[in-house]
Amino acid sequence: MKKIFIDSDVLLDLLLDRESFSQDIATLIEGSINSEIQLCTSPISIANIHYIIGRLENKNKADLNINKILKIVSIEKVDQLIIDKAANSKFKDFEDAVQNFCAIESGHEIMITRNTKDYKESELSILTPREYLAKIRNE
Repeated sequence: MKKIFIDSDVLLDLLLDRESFSQDIATLIEGSINSEIQLCTSPISIANIHYIIGRLENKNKADLNINKILKIVSIEKVDQLIIDKAANSKFKDFEDAVQNFCAIESGHEIMITRNTKDYKESELSILTPREYLAKIRNE
């Protein structure tokens, strides 16, 4: 089974129905349900999503949205090794570094994010949802 790591910005696009972004991630998720693709994220993404939706809406909406996400993505582990790698990396943003090393240590080759510029230091293939969909259509 192919594993794809999804950053929190992309999941927020879906949950908040952000114009011009939400359809791409919805298409990616629909495709994963009927294929050999496992979508994954980190516990940091889940915490960020809950915090952001809680601030924009309320705690109940945040709880409901987390439960929706947990039905379609698996949560990878973050441990001491990942935090150490992130703390000693060249990433400008610590959270992005944690996401990156979480994906790498969990065996991912691809990360889906809208903030591709934040992952210049990554050894992963960093794609937007639209780029990923174009790539799999051409395979």
